[in-house]
Amino acid sequence: MKVKVEIIEMIWDNYQGGSGKPITREMLIEIDPLTIITDIEGVIIDKLQEKGVRSNYSTKTFDYTAILSIQILPQI
Repeated sequence: MKVKVEIIEMIWDNYQGGSGKPITREMLIEIDPLTIITDIEGVIIDKLQEKGVRSNYSTKTFDYTAILSIQILPQI
């Protein structure tokens, strides 16, 4: 199953000490179709961390508060 995720990602910039810059981004992520609906957010966070997407630079992980929306796309 495919889901469309809108997130806030921190992009490293090298301007005056490299403070970072937040951008809004959309991604398509493929997840197992047997995933329970309550587990979708956790699976998405795991997939984003695997891809190296970060919501902040202090922990080098992706925090659930940076997820703006999740849409389950229909199967065609």
